[in-house]
Amino acid sequence: MEKRETLEEKFQRLEKKISQASFQNNAGLSNEVGYYIFAYNPHEEMQVRERINYLKANPIGNLNIQVFNIFDIVLDYINQFHYQKPLMQMELAHGLTEVIVQINNILEMDEDNNIIVKYINNHLADSKSVIFLTGIGQIYPILRAHKILNTMTQIIDEYPVVMFYPGSYDGLSLKAFGKVEDSNYYRAFSI
Repeated sequence: MEKRETLEEKFQRLEKKISQASFQNNAGLSNEVGYYIFAYNPHEEMQVRERINYLKANPIGNLNIQVFNIFDIVLDYINQFHYQKPLMQMELAHGLTEVIVQINNILEMDEDNNIIVKYINNHLADSKSVIFLTGIGQIYPILRAHKILNTMTQIIDEYPVVMFYPGSYDGLSLKAFGKVEDSNYYRAFSI
């Protein structure tokens, strides 16, 4: 029986990986973009958040870790343009499925350079950085992980990206919360 890797062991592996120059420079990936998925048990969400905050506050070498919480980005955008009340009314009248469609339209999620990608691009530091994407479980099912990654890979390919995913990733498919089939995604490396 294979021993399951602990969360601490996963973070140790992550820290070792992001400290490597080849990781920071997206080198040795056979022309693939440097996108990685850090899958974890959803029950460990609070420990994952704490460790991400620790890594951001205590960078490895001169590496700049930039954390982007997708849920916060979307919520800020919705609040900025006062969409929250119309969306709540829409949910009451038409259900969550219609709200999901409308939020994806508002965010231009079918465009490569959508609102999330623009936000991240506008907030990237010029220094050597790694992008941590969080809030994937918080935004589910409104946005799906594969959709976010598919649009980002078209634009943001100079920086390595680590998506923290509450579920499982076997190198082919994502399973939100270890149960809900999200979609197939073939471009990310498991970390």
